[in-house]
Amino acid sequence: MNRIEAQFTALREFTLNGTDPAGHREQGSMIRRYIAWRNRNTDNPRLRRIVKRANVA
Repeated sequence: MNRIEAQFTALREFTLNGTDPAGHREQGSMIRRYIAWRNRNTDNPRLRRIVKRANVA
């Protein structure tokens, strides 16, 4: 697994798991909001834990 895949794991965990977006536009909006949040919260402990766990796998 490469390093970028861990970032997608966090995206799935924080944004997509347990959702049922009405369409691609809504899903894209959710992903854009996550990316903005992620860029503001790079030191978030939960985010770091998920990325670290995915990097090890």
